[in-house]
This record gives sequence, C-alpha cells and structure tokens, in this order.
Amino acid sequence: MVKKIKSINQLLFFLILFTIESYCAQQKAPTTLITRSKDPQRFFNKADLMQIGVYYYPEQWPREQWERDLGNIKKLGFEFTHFAEFAWTFMEPEEGKYNFKWLDDAIAIAEKTGLKIIMCTPSPCPPAWMGEKYPEIYLTDANGVHREHGNRANVSITNKKYGEFVDKIVTELGKRYGKNKSIIGWQIDNEPLATADFSKSARRAFQHWLKEKYKTIDNLNKEWIGSFWSTRYTNFEQIVLPNANLYTEDKLSPHAVLDFKRFTSDAQTSYLDKQAEILRKYIDPNQWITTNFTNVIFDANPGSTTQMDFISYTMYPVSGRNPLGGNSFRIGSPVKISEANDYYRSISGVTGVMELQPGQVNWASINPQLMPGTVHMWLSQAFAGGCSFACTYRYRHPLGSSEMYHDGIVGTDGLTLSTGGQEFVRFINDMKLLRKEYNPNTVLPTELKNRKTAFLWNYDNLWDLENQKQTTAWSTWKHRNTYTYAVKSTGAPMDFITEDDDFSAYPFMIAPAYQLIDQKLVAKWTKYVENGGHLILSCRTGQKDKNGHFFEAQWSAPIVSLIGADVEFFDMLVTDVNGVVKSSTKTFEWNSWADVLNPRPGTETIATYVDQFYKGKAAAVTRNLGKGTITYIGVETKDGLLERDIVRSVYEKAKVNIQNLPKGVLIEWRDGFFVAVNYTNDPVAIPVPQGSKILVGENPLQPAHAIIWK
Repeated sequence: MVKKIKSINQLLFFLILFTIESYCAQQKAPTTLITRSKDPQRFFNKADLMQIGVYYYPEQWPREQWERDLGNIKKLGFEFTHFAEFAWTFMEPEEGKYNFKWLDDAIAIAEKTGLKIIMCTPSPCPPAWMGEKYPEIYLTDANGVHREHGNRANVSITNKKYGEFVDKIVTELGKRYGKNKSIIGWQIDNEPLATADFSKSARRAFQHWLKEKYKTIDNLNKEWIGSFWSTRYTNFEQIVLPNANLYTEDKLSPHAVLDFKRFTSDAQTSYLDKQAEILRKYIDPNQWITTNFTNVIFDANPGSTTQMDFISYTMYPVSGRNPLGGNSFRIGSPVKISEANDYYRSISGVTGVMELQPGQVNWASINPQLMPGTVHMWLSQAFAGGCSFACTYRYRHPLGSSEMYHDGIVGTDGLTLSTGGQEFVRFINDMKLLRKEYNPNTVLPTELKNRKTAFLWNYDNLWDLENQKQTTAWSTWKHRNTYTYAVKSTGAPMDFITEDDDFSAYPFMIAPAYQLIDQKLVAKWTKYVENGGHLILSCRTGQKDKNGHFFEAQWSAPIVSLIGADVEFFDMLVTDVNGVVKSSTKTFEWNSWADVLNPRPGTETIATYVDQFYKGKAAAVTRNLGKGTITYIGVETKDGLLERDIVRSVYEKAKVNIQNLPKGVLIEWRDGFFVAVNYTNDPVAIPVPQGSKILVGENPLQPAHAIIWK
C-alpha cells in the first residue's frame, strides 16, 4: 500500500520502519546454501587407498588412561580416532554453560600421538537437564508413549526448542575446533534413522510440509482421495498424523502414509543439513562433513541431503540370522557390505564405513562369536567397494552399561587385543602393502566396463511397497537382494542410480519392483533401450503413478508397450502352497508374487506358469527394441534362481563375458586390485588369472576369508 507522507518526520519514520522491516526480512529469508563438495575425493589422498580408524570415548575412561590408550591406538597402526557423538552432557553440563576442557585435553593427546580426529556433533543424546526443563523435546511413538531421558535418539527433531539447543552446541563446536588441523572431518549426529514421530511438534511440521507441497486443501483432498470414507479436510490444521496403531478395522490412506514417510525423511534431512550449514561457517575447507546411516535404512533417504560432502555408513553383518545356512550365521549376509558400498558410494562418488562390527555384539536377537577371519574379510570387502576409510566402534570393551557385551579392539583389561582387534591390525599391515603396490594409472578393465550395471532405486517405491504388501511373504529388501545376488554372480561392477542420472553410462540396468512411475521415466527407459541399453524390470513395476494411484487404464498401462506384453492380473499364494514356474528345462517354486503376462507379437516368452488356473501363461518375457533389449520378470521365486538365470542370460545374449560366481562369493575391482570374499561354508577356487600377483590371502579361498591380487 502506498501512503501519503505529510511531513519530514513522517518521512523519517517510514524510512526507519522500512529499514527495520527489510532487515527482519533478510533475517528470515533463507540464505544461499553452501552445498556438498563437488569433488569429495579431494579430501582423501588416492594413494592412501583406505585409511583405518577407531572410536574412542575419553569421557568414559579415567583421565590418567587417555594417554596410554590413544598411544596404543597409534602403535597398532590406526590413523585416526573418533570423538564426542554421545558426550553432550559433558560439553554442556548446565544450560548455556559449556565445558570443553576435557575435550581439548583429549584432542591434545591425540595430536601428540600423531592421530587425526573425526569430530562429531552430540545431537543424538541430549543431557538430562534439557528434558527436565523442556519435556516437549522428546519424541512420541505410535502408541502415544512420550520418550524420556536414559537412551539415545529419543528426541523430536522437529521441535523448535530442541533445534535451538542443537544449533547452539554445533555453533560452539564449530567455533572452537573448526580450524584445528588435526580434525580431518565431522560426523553429524549418529546413525540417523528418521523415526516416525507423533508429537505435537511433528504434527505442526507435517501440516506445514503438506501446505508447502499441495498449496491448497483441495489439491490435497484430490491426491489423498478425500472422497473415500469422508476423509476430506477443509483446512490443513485438521490433518492428523497417519497412525495405524489407532485403527483396528481397516488400513489408513496409502497416500497419507506415503506423504508421512516422505515428510519424516525430509525432516531428518533438514535436521542434518542444518547442522552442516552451521559448521560450514566456521570450519576449514579441508575438513569434510558426513553422517553415518545404518547399512539397511528404511525410513530415511540418505541421498536427499545436500550439505554432506559424502555419506558414510554403519555396518554390523552378523545379527542372529543364518543367510546361507551352515555357519553363515557367524559370517553374515554376503550382500550387506556390497550393497552399502555400491549405494553410498554412488551418492557422491565417495563413501566410508564409519562403524564396522569388531566382533561379538550385544543387541541382536542372538549374538554369536564370529568365524575367525571374518572381520579381516569385511575390511577387504569395504576396501574393494571403494571405501576411503574404515572405522570401528570401539577401541575399548565397555565394563558396564547398555553395550557391555559389545566387543572392542581390546578386551576388558584395556590392553589385550580381541580376535577382531587382531584382524584389524592384520588388515592395517595389508593396507601398507597395498599402498606400495598402488599404481595411479590403472583404469577399469574393458571386460568390467562392458558389464557395468546400474541399479535404479527409489525410496518412495520402498515405502509404498512395504505399506501395501498384499502378502506377508513379500519383502522389498529381500527382492532387492535377489537381484543384487544375480548381478554380482556375473562379476559386474554395480552403481545405485536415480531417475535423474545418466542411464547411457551403463550397458545394463536393473529396476526391481519399480512400482511408482510416470511417463517421463518410461520415455527415458525406452530411449535407453533403443540406444543399446539392456533393461531388466521385475514384478510390480509400473502399477502406480508417483503419488501411489492406479492408472485409469489396464494394469501397468504405461509400461506394456515398452515390455511388449500386457499384464493381465497378478496373484499370490497362501503360505502353505507353492506354485511352479518353468524356464527351458528347469522348474522353480514361487509363492509371494506373480504377474501373469500376455506377450504381444515379437515378444519372446522365457518362463511360464506350470500350474494354477493360468497354467501355460507367461511369467517372464524379453524382446529387442532398437539396439537394446527389455526383459520383464513377472514372478518372484523362492530361491531367486530363476531371476539369476534370466539376468545372466541378458548379459550372455549381449555377448558380454561374465563370471559364474556361487552365491556368497563376490569379486570386485578397485584401483588396480581384484578382491574376492567367501561367505559360503566351503573353500572356493577363485578364477585368478595365470600370471597374477597374489598380495593377500590364498587360493582356494577358505570361508570367511579374502584374497587380493593384481
């Protein structure tokens, strides 16, 4: 509004008011973000290959033992240590009163011994005084239970009061240690999980998120199908958090649930990125910033962060399961480290394992001893997958509290190496040898380049599939593992990619159960295949649009022209019934999901159903399109062997040379080195070419062991 100014005093008043309003607007306006480094590799010397470190908690041990412990860490060959992610109560013992003297002393001792340091923000563990004075900072679970002090990751990350405290402690840390030359990088928080929060803070934040996304309540009602069960809203303030625990008869709207998943992940991203933004104001440009997501993360999208230089991960492969039978419960799943390497490395080109299981743990359903050699094999696999560093939790075995049964590098006496500690030291010595053998001029061999594979992954698909499984036999993560095993059996290098990435960089692409699609993606897939790419899709692909609605057309209508087959319907069987599918002369059992296909002219059927009322119908099809091929595998078999055979046939028909590795044996290439690991129960003869130089290990390769050669 333009106002008439009647005097000089009034003019001065409006000028002052304008200045104040402009200043306030600038304070409220978002600042230009300093995003993650475009070249995170610059933080790491390629010739170092993989640096090795270990967690140490000075606040948990007597001051007079710090020098001995940190000195021993250095003598063992560790290159860095890791401080402070759980130490907020020691940093800020009272509100606004900070004490960093103890941390200064620990850093000084680490510097004296020659150890570098990863410094952490303590946001997962607020001190007791905070919850006592401001109980609203705590998370509320789906049962309405308000978390309290006494554990970690118990906070409402959308709570403004808690956010203020986080901002202040991160600012203090950045100011104090941002220019310290011994600090190589920063870890934000610890194992962020994006836990669903049902607090009042979260509800307000969710309403705001929805308002930003949909703009009008009519748009939201349309996307959430508010006409169903009278679930429409007249304003955003009416919207509650979708909590399945509050209902007994039917399920919640899948569209509301999907948006709540998206919101929860976005809230976690904002929480992490905000801390990184604060640090960037104070830290040396040579200090990197990361956070360590867990190896199998369901509720957060690690790739959505913009302020991390790269993403690292936490890895505990042995957790009470027996993936390959026999003694594999002592070794773990073959694809856990492999998938983590390929996924987290693909986000920005760099990754590291921040926590690698050092031995027996305390938190699994069953906590067995590891098979001798296992920790060394895991370290070899982390190296093979491109990790720039490997760190372990923790140096000293605790003497008490929640993780007192958790192994460390040294035992309860604080001096004697555990079995895992011995294997870390062994690998540290191996790394010294590999550094001497490193040749910076090596390039990916042509044979590997020709079978390089993209794995298209989207967390929206995971969330939507898990919300509407349709059968208790369905597991999206197990389905993903099936195709990882199939690709790894060929010896193909693999990257996880997104829809925005360049498809043409990969001769082969897997997109399993890619349920949420749009025409843009289908067009990109079609162009990829026409230009010579080999695309493999699996069951449930293309059923819904990006917001989880069916198309007003036949099943999976947008992809039927691409795959050259109509999806007539889908089926699943009860738990005590198995169906049979046939491919060539082999038969395979299935139970969880079956897309029944009707091939169009020019499309080849490569698997058919043997029984049920659709006996003889197609279960998998393939066809040529332009210079490439498109293959659709509509059934999920119980052992994944049909999928393995079909995936391998796609490479073979493309006349690409592949390996034939048993399930549980993986071979990777990194910087001129080949690394093989054996998760099986038997020795395996590894196809090491004649004339190669074996640097680590022996052939045949024993279970829970690794071999590295040039």
